[in-house]
Amino acid sequence: MNLKEIKQKYDALDNSMYGAKNIVDSLAMLYHENSKFNTHSMRKQGEKIYAFSNPYIFARSSQPFKCYPNAERIDLSVYQQELPEIDMFKIMRERRSLRMYNPEYKLSLNELNIILHQSYGVQEWSAPIGSENEGKFGLRNVPSGGGLYPLEMYVVILNAHIPSGLYHFRPDQQSLEVIKEGDFAEELLGIVQAEPYVKLGDASAVVITTGMIERVIMKYGDRGYRFLMQESGFVGMQVSLITEGIGLGSCMLGGYNDDFLNEFLGIDGVFETVNNVITIGGKPKS
Repeated sequence: MNLKEIKQKYDALDNSMYGAKNIVDSLAMLYHENSKFNTHSMRKQGEKIYAFSNPYIFARSSQPFKCYPNAERIDLSVYQQELPEIDMFKIMRERRSLRMYNPEYKLSLNELNIILHQSYGVQEWSAPIGSENEGKFGLRNVPSGGGLYPLEMYVVILNAHIPSGLYHFRPDQQSLEVIKEGDFAEELLGIVQAEPYVKLGDASAVVITTGMIERVIMKYGDRGYRFLMQESGFVGMQVSLITEGIGLGSCMLGGYNDDFLNEFLGIDGVFETVNNVITIGGKPKS
């Protein structure tokens, strides 16, 4: 028996939780391997990337804003107050996932504005040198591959100073678009596996981010999906730090039925699909 056969024999008897068996049939590893760059693929993808220097394509790609044209809008900018002075490193040290919330805490519009606008709202309009008349990027507080900003943000209001319901955040207008009003706590509890470990029902709001995959794939190919998921993580961390900075708490949830949540949001789950769920609320009374 040669060395390879010996290794295979003992691998078959391996009952530990570690080893190649965890990744041999993994779709994640299959994607990772097939989205790696090499000299040839970088050159080939470079042709698509160069196409974005076309003034028409640049003008279109610099406006990554989904909208609900007939929806009622709530202008959050009118509730904006001066941002609190905080110690960033102190907030980073103190930030923890908050799983229990004060069920009586009512989220203010100023707090909602800070969370949404500072995490993914447009902070500044800027055009690359030589392209001033072709379109402007709406720069935000997170890095984004190619400035394409492929995410959309939704918020389910459970207890706040606006009616409970599902809203869409417009980062370019600093506003909320009303998708549907109602108490959706019980419906969310059937879609998101949170309780009893995370008291979603006591939270003030649930922020949901989705990815518009085509926005990045058309420029970066399969590699673009990596960029999209990185950005989802950036935004999630921003929300987590911001909530801590204004005295609230949050928790990211990964156990949800993707198709049911996409249906709840009214999206197709293909061109746009959910990628993060974050509960937000007041800290429990001590």
